[in-house]
Amino acid sequence: MRKRKTALAAAIAGLCLFAAGCQNQTKPAAVQSSEAESGSESTVPAEEESTDGSEETLESQTAQEESRDETEEAETENGEEGEGEDEPLHEIVVATDIHYLAEELAGKRCQSFVQMTYGSDGRVLLYGWEVMDAFVEDMKEKSPDLVVLSGDLTLNGERASHEELASILRELDRGDIPVLVVPGNHDINNPNARRFSGTQSYLVESVSPEEFADIYADFGYVAADSRDPSSLSYLYKVDDSLWLLMLDSCQYDPANLTGGMIQNGTYRWMEPILYEAWENDTEVITVTHHNLLEQSGVSDAFYDDCTIEHNEELLQMLSDNEVRLHLSGHLHLQHYMEEDGVTEVVTGSLVMAPCGYGVVELYEDGSITYHTQPVNVEKWARENSYKNRDLADFFDYSEDFLREISYSHAVRDLEKQNRQGVLNLSEDEIQEMARFYAKLCVYYYGGRMYEIRDEVEHDPARELWDRYQYASDLSDFLQRILEDDAKDFGRLYLEE
Repeated sequence: MRKRKTALAAAIAGLCLFAAGCQNQTKPAAVQSSEAESGSESTVPAEEESTDGSEETLESQTAQEESRDETEEAETENGEEGEGEDEPLHEIVVATDIHYLAEELAGKRCQSFVQMTYGSDGRVLLYGWEVMDAFVEDMKEKSPDLVVLSGDLTLNGERASHEELASILRELDRGDIPVLVVPGNHDINNPNARRFSGTQSYLVESVSPEEFADIYADFGYVAADSRDPSSLSYLYKVDDSLWLLMLDSCQYDPANLTGGMIQNGTYRWMEPILYEAWENDTEVITVTHHNLLEQSGVSDAFYDDCTIEHNEELLQMLSDNEVRLHLSGHLHLQHYMEEDGVTEVVTGSLVMAPCGYGVVELYEDGSITYHTQPVNVEKWARENSYKNRDLADFFDYSEDFLREISYSHAVRDLEKQNRQGVLNLSEDEIQEMARFYAKLCVYYYGGRMYEIRDEVEHDPARELWDRYQYASDLSDFLQRILEDDAKDFGRLYLEE
């Protein structure tokens, strides 16, 4: 296991430039420690805080961890709906949108890197390395039959990030846990591949499709039972009863595009595979980075090019061949929906609250279950003697960070409407509406809107949003959240 200090080595003198919009928000411990090095009142880096305070935090976290472990054990004993006391025939973990950045490219979490994370969508990139290390330890302990990574493996396709991530994944491969990958739109021929240094960032080398397959040769491409000559798609046969069709939905030749599509040649390659599986009554699970279905309309409102182009053709092929489950990512939120007998589960980003992964279990009676599990960063930090308060209570930290970023986005959008004369909101109204939006984002991205359904209905801030309706991507996204089903998108049961 690689070790690192979570305190920044470099001062971030210009932090206020991008944090000014969140002056009342709590900065990550890593950032606060950097400010300490810059000469602020607190002079103790997060990694070197007073032992007593850190031990109290970790002791409290240990108690919470033990309680969570007991809950998980009870759920295991009770079993998932439909599975009874039976052990699953297959257990597959799916994680997505890791957005891993090689440590050497982050400039020891320099100012430009931190500034980039605060300008992003709420991903906890400041602790991406710790999350990945904790995920690997979770997998070693869980020992699933297979780990599937459905794209956006890297921040922006940096060659060094791919190579470093592949090195980390070999820890699982050495532990007899197979890993399968497909690329995401960030991973290949990306013109935004960069390294960060001080207050600047600089272009670095990305990878070609051939180089991607070579770097991840041990993670699906060598072991593939069939490879598509038209793309980086391949077939992986777990056994006679279960096949995984890993589909490359990305467009990167001759240039990188955000949107997804399936090549015509890939359809021709898929067709006999799906027909053979159908004839032999073999379960096929398909995997892409981009979405098969238009998940609740969110992709129309807030994201560009999320659903695969001409998705009706792919859906028809899967439905005709009785494919029941499709796995994807890309949206960074937890969601699922069903159409024409095909259920698509979109797993949230591994580095966005609640920083979790999906667990797919297949049973002898033909049923399939899916549930989410947060990465146990707290346990990893405790076992590796980290005394950083963010890591000691990482679940709450990740939600707080997403809340802060979402709050800032809403404030900027509402203030823009005021400046343009569209609205005439008071400062109190802006803050109340922004807090409401940020709260919705935390629960919606985690697939847990059902937990606050009644609370949202009677929140005065919702009345403000309903009263001051205006047109913007952010306002549209909020309305789509409110219109979507408020159910548990982190748990699914499919009958035979």
